[in-house]
Amino acid sequence: MKTSLTLLTAGIITALASQSVDANDIVISGVIDGPLSGGVPKAVELYVVNDIEDLSIYGIGSANNGGGTDGEEFTFPAQSASAGSYLYVASEIDGFTAYFGSAPDYDTSAMGINGDDAVELFKNGSVIDTFGDINTDGNGTDWEYVDGWAYRVAGSVANNGNFSSSNWTFSGVDALDGADSNATAATPFPLATFSTEGGGDVVDVPEPPQVTLGVCGDNATLISALQGSESASPEVGNSHIVEAVITASRDGGFFLQEEASDYDDNAVTSEGIFVAGSTDVQVGQLVRLYGEVKENYGLTTLALDNDVSVLDCGSADAIEAVSINMPYDVDLETLEGMTVSVVDATITSTNNLWRYGEIVVSNNLKRQPSDVAAPLSEAYQAAQAEAEASLLLIEDNSGSQYPDNLNYFPTFSYANAIRIGDQVSATGPLNYSYGTYRINPRDIIEVTSSRQANPAVTEGNLSIATFNVLNYFNGEVDANGAVTFDYDANRGAGNETAFELQQGRIVEAIVALNADVVGLMEIENDGFSDDSAIQSLVNAINAQLGETEQYSFVTSVDGLGIGTDAITVGLLFRASVVTPLGDARIVDMPEQQIDESRLARMRPSLIQAFTHLESEKTFAVAVNHFKSKGSQCAEDIADNTTETDVIQGSCNALRVSAALTLGDALADDSLPERKIILGDLNAYSAEDPVAVLTDYTPETRGYAIKTAINTSMNDGASIELESGFGYHNLADSFDENGFSYWFYGTEQVGSLDHVLASDTMLADAVDGTHWNINSVEAYQLQYDQALRYYPDEDGYAFTDVGPFRSSDHDPFIATFNLVAEQVPDTGDDVEDSKKDSGGAMGGIIALLAAVLAFRRRTPVASKK
Repeated sequence: MKTSLTLLTAGIITALASQSVDANDIVISGVIDGPLSGGVPKAVELYVVNDIEDLSIYGIGSANNGGGTDGEEFTFPAQSASAGSYLYVASEIDGFTAYFGSAPDYDTSAMGINGDDAVELFKNGSVIDTFGDINTDGNGTDWEYVDGWAYRVAGSVANNGNFSSSNWTFSGVDALDGADSNATAATPFPLATFSTEGGGDVVDVPEPPQVTLGVCGDNATLISALQGSESASPEVGNSHIVEAVITASRDGGFFLQEEASDYDDNAVTSEGIFVAGSTDVQVGQLVRLYGEVKENYGLTTLALDNDVSVLDCGSADAIEAVSINMPYDVDLETLEGMTVSVVDATITSTNNLWRYGEIVVSNNLKRQPSDVAAPLSEAYQAAQAEAEASLLLIEDNSGSQYPDNLNYFPTFSYANAIRIGDQVSATGPLNYSYGTYRINPRDIIEVTSSRQANPAVTEGNLSIATFNVLNYFNGEVDANGAVTFDYDANRGAGNETAFELQQGRIVEAIVALNADVVGLMEIENDGFSDDSAIQSLVNAINAQLGETEQYSFVTSVDGLGIGTDAITVGLLFRASVVTPLGDARIVDMPEQQIDESRLARMRPSLIQAFTHLESEKTFAVAVNHFKSKGSQCAEDIADNTTETDVIQGSCNALRVSAALTLGDALADDSLPERKIILGDLNAYSAEDPVAVLTDYTPETRGYAIKTAINTSMNDGASIELESGFGYHNLADSFDENGFSYWFYGTEQVGSLDHVLASDTMLADAVDGTHWNINSVEAYQLQYDQALRYYPDEDGYAFTDVGPFRSSDHDPFIATFNLVAEQVPDTGDDVEDSKKDSGGAMGGIIALLAAVLAFRRRTPVASKK
């Protein structure tokens, strides 16, 4: 805050003070629409009539172009204001400072006003003063101030929203832009007293007193006194000399911290502060300087006075970092500006890694609450609270977007990445910005990577896995016989270079996954011919494998694609381990009529029965890709949408109907008793669709799960389900803390991809795990992002080929041990020999497996 010496001061103070019983404690005293580029400065001046203990009950807002009130858009911080002082609120700092020679007290986009806009002053949410008519565009009115200003007439008081132009003096349009019509317009507006532009009257303002720093070791204000014991400094607006150690620097300034001998022994007052300004003095030196205390969006800041040199007082003892424990056991406000450290913190987000140079850390990964417990249950609410607790940012020292490198981790690359789930140790000053505490590391951070080159899983004699291939499209042959990626249906790579990188990573991942049966999601739905996407992928995989490890794929009965969507599901298998038993089955999923013109559709599921050659045991695998959460279904636009549906994302009820459809299809007695459900169900582990397929009852759930409306099921009615199908989520048994997905919108992990087993299949299960090679990797490493925005020629190394960031979902692999039935000894060696070999059927199966293995190993062209 500043006290303004103006032509109006005496009149306004005298008039308002004499009427203080009837006047408000604060009034709008002036507005300005500036002449500089961009129309700045744009600002409002307020005059404080009486002492105000807490400004936070006041706020301002604008009414643009006569559009009516926008409400209270800016609320003042919780600090005091003295009678007779002025407050300046501008649209931004630089233009205001350039024009008036001093910074505004506050800046907010709400003051991006033009000379035809009104301004409202609020107290406790109610309008107490207004400049202009909020319901009228000011152009052509008697209160227009385009490229000009307006100031309150001495003796007028707050109008409680009833504006009258007679209480104001106006410069006239273009008064400040040099237009001839107003070249001599008087400018007694308080802000204008700092300007020599516009031909106005200029009041002589006394030169500020010269500040003498003194010598090193003289008395100085302690930083703890500037910080105070509350969230905002008690010294805002006051200037002080401080003597402390420079601990670190960043764009826009540097951090100071008291020497240990000058700590005040008060745990609630910080010993550090951010200084806005620059100095040539190096980090680690003791300095003496002078500046004004400000609150910059919640960060207590000392604005360096550029007219007073920074005094170098020599080297100082190293500042010892304060360790931050997680979960927090201290209010971080008490450490603001001080050097702190975290040790082995867990990275929970890389969402803004390459946009702002930020990562988020905490004591553990943050899980989607609906991956932990049923929506709205006590366990869900506890998980919700835990997901929001103890979040701390680590950021680079640059204030720019998309930095060329990370100053705290300059060797970031595909081979040396920072991943969600990695452990981090960092030391640096504690900054505060955009409502979040953050460390600016003073050195390169220590990262312990959690990458695994192969999934850590106990082997059996059968392994089954999921794998999302992230819109694998292998191109289309154009009229000239060349392969093109420019066709309407293509959702994947945009050119051959991108496709080769995408395919190379997927192949590396599936080879390392080393599963005998692999369910695929998001593969191009173009059938099973020699130039199909699935044949292209299998050819590329088999080129990396030995003869006994080769993959084949399941085809539809008619050889056509599965469903009508551009992507579909697929199923790979090793003919040396299993052989298909019967034809594949396609399970069409319910469609929903959203309204008269829109349908909600879902990709069909694929079921295939197999015989395990070693044990001769049979099992069935169902590959699925349920409706996404980003779509819209009838329930999402209905008036009676439930909170549980909202929590679980769009189309939850339709996914429930899909789960019911799948469960019924698998109940067919002609299928083997051993069954596996796998794939992307687009439902977290504790959400309704997974509950329906597993152990759901209304009593244990706490509510009845309902199917979707407007489908072909139950004559279009929604019904309440009574029980689940009894499958078992193998992650619950073998990898309870694992996950397959990280969602950038919540910055939380959870599993959308599942492997569920029937009772008999669970009995044969050995192990299971999520292999976190994709969801935890930085988005910038994805093939299309790396090639487009982070090319190698610009110094990045994001385009290596490896299993990591081959997709956006992580695979889950489960292992089983299927044991052949023991044949009783009859005493007849010939008969026992037949039984041991499986009899005639066993011989046929073995012969068929050999034929299929040979046929699938024959090379086939992969392009269309």
